[in-house]
Amino acid sequence: MKTLLMKSTAGLALAMTAHAAPAMAQEAAPGAQAADIVVTAQRRKETAQSIPVALTALGGDQIAKTGIVNLGNIATQVPNFYFGSFGAVRPQLYIRGIGTRSFDPGSESSVGVFADDVYYGRSSGSFGAMKDVERIEVLRGPQGTLYGRNTIGGAINVITKAPTDHLTGDFEGGVSNYNGWNLFGAVGGPIVGDKVMARVALWTTQRDGYSTNLTTGNRFQGLDNTGGRIRVTLKPVDGLKIDLGADFMVDGNKAAFAGFNQGTSTNPNAVFFAGAGFTATPPKSLYEGYLVHDPVLSRHAQTYSAKIDYALDDLSITSITALRHLDSYDGRELEGSSLDVLQQLTNERSNQFTQELRLTSAPGGGLSFGGKVDWILGAYYYHDGSSRIDTFPMGKNWAYYTVTTSAVDVSASTYGANAWAVFGQAAVHINDRLTVTLGGRYSNDTKWANQSGTNTNPGLPLIAVPFATTNHLSSSSADPRVVVDYKLSRDAKVYASYSTGYKGGGFQYIPFTLAVANSTFQPEYLTAYEAGFKTDWLNRALRVNGAFFWYDYKNLQVARIIGSVSSATPLIANAASSTIKGLELEITAHPTARTTLGLAYGYLDAKYDQFIYNATTDFSNTTMVRAPKHSLSLNAEQRIALGAGRELTLRAEYSYMTRFFHEPGQGNIAYGAGMPLTEEAAYGLLNLRAGVDIGAVRVSAYVTNLADKAYRRTILYLPNGSSVGFSGEPRLYGVSVGYHF
Repeated sequence: MKTLLMKSTAGLALAMTAHAAPAMAQEAAPGAQAADIVVTAQRRKETAQSIPVALTALGGDQIAKTGIVNLGNIATQVPNFYFGSFGAVRPQLYIRGIGTRSFDPGSESSVGVFADDVYYGRSSGSFGAMKDVERIEVLRGPQGTLYGRNTIGGAINVITKAPTDHLTGDFEGGVSNYNGWNLFGAVGGPIVGDKVMARVALWTTQRDGYSTNLTTGNRFQGLDNTGGRIRVTLKPVDGLKIDLGADFMVDGNKAAFAGFNQGTSTNPNAVFFAGAGFTATPPKSLYEGYLVHDPVLSRHAQTYSAKIDYALDDLSITSITALRHLDSYDGRELEGSSLDVLQQLTNERSNQFTQELRLTSAPGGGLSFGGKVDWILGAYYYHDGSSRIDTFPMGKNWAYYTVTTSAVDVSASTYGANAWAVFGQAAVHINDRLTVTLGGRYSNDTKWANQSGTNTNPGLPLIAVPFATTNHLSSSSADPRVVVDYKLSRDAKVYASYSTGYKGGGFQYIPFTLAVANSTFQPEYLTAYEAGFKTDWLNRALRVNGAFFWYDYKNLQVARIIGSVSSATPLIANAASSTIKGLELEITAHPTARTTLGLAYGYLDAKYDQFIYNATTDFSNTTMVRAPKHSLSLNAEQRIALGAGRELTLRAEYSYMTRFFHEPGQGNIAYGAGMPLTEEAAYGLLNLRAGVDIGAVRVSAYVTNLADKAYRRTILYLPNGSSVGFSGEPRLYGVSVGYHF
């Protein structure tokens, strides 16, 4: 399979190039060329098109025109990228079928999020507003030989706007339905010539929720985000550059999240943990239902960083030091019904420290052997100290309410993690066309957890018996990378790569028993084969990039909630093995100088080869979760000159994905009466935008999910087979006015 994959890719690209050679000589419309976005995905300034890796790069102008404000907006434009979430503090990122629904301090994300080279270790702090952003880079596949913190599924790099040596400013204000409004402002420029420069950005985004608790009339699942950032650049002497950064982010109650009970496929009124004889009032839709308690949310995050670059004749030295603090509190009814059964109130705190040191050869310098070798060496240290307390008050409709009227169980954990790594990569230019890249990484992880459970009702679930325990984990991994890329012509290259990836083990996130708390899960490992091509045609008016990949995925970590109608146990277990294979195609065309057409397509065949969950449940040979077989994104943009320095831009975007599954089992009722509800039917979303540029002023109008398609961005599957659905965004529309100088 792997050999066939490599051969078929190379053959396809060679055929494309051979047929494209005459076409490339043709004249395209003046100025109608694909943009070459300069990225730092490989820790050097390179064009995205020149890098032999599956990479999607979005520049600042594209971010503004497409209205990207968070990670969810990015996913629809990247092949094989799925984004779901329980809310602002619980994102679910999956690239090529690899991801995690675990968002607690006891585990780590499969997809790494980096902002200005700083790794965001806690998933609950990675999903926020993306304001004043220069570009976004999404790398698919394991990343370890160039990054401080290894990521097994992929990496998202967010690069914010840096200070400039001349005065610049960006301002925007807007309104939307659901009483939405937003303000944003950023100013940057010199403080002391080009020796000291600074940029300051502030923003607030408010919008009432699109979900309604019909019991109280209050809304939730909206936006309630305020933040700011300051960046200062110092250049005290030639060759030395110091970048200092600080940012903060605050989210409030409007962004609180909850779902509505959907029962089971055989009993829509089934409610987890409810007492006999109580019947819930069914929700009216995914967006309207009856809850006894409104959800709540409060999140505060701050990051402080210092990046020092010192350029010598033959190499550069880079140091990146960062501190990040996160404090979040959220609560909701766990079963999502009109009955007063069970709440979950979660308080999480985290303090993260990271230190990265890199040595990078200077192009053409003495240590690059006359430009024959471009290399990088790095070392990384990561520390995280976290705590999480989950409190579960049980109401009058609880199954055991007749025994007691005061039931509160508490699961509490404190976590620590120390990790260090050394990594490096060398690109050897055999000749002007052929480059061989060799890389490697050694990772070492040490983790510990103190976990306990207490209750006010001994002998009754959730926590029947109080407990306390301490566990330690340590693991290490050596991961190589080999890449061969060959330039067929100035505008075409093919590449093939072999790499391995690793993600450390961890601890159960809400243990209800001593046995579960002591059931740690082990590291997972990935062997990845990839082959691809990057081509420009018709004098770069047409860009066609593609990639084929084949993954051997071992010991993957899968989260589920198991138990019965009167008990529940959240559990992360290791599935034995999976095979993932697929392809990706990205096309950008400029039929005229003012017309842009785009396509991003992903095909994914992801299955659990062996996944025996327990003595009675075998998920082997079933489709992996959140892995739609086909995903498609189309976009079209037309710019129309209006004269007198004015221009109208019209843009349409359509994204579509085929059915997928939120839980293992492919929605088969054989695995439980609620299983059919874990299947998400295929759906498509249409977004429209229009903007008028009048000199430095831009007036924009937009509508997202034009057809008002109802879909779920995730579900919570409960032990009695019932599920709780969390709705995706309905139709949203608004207008904004921006000014840039």
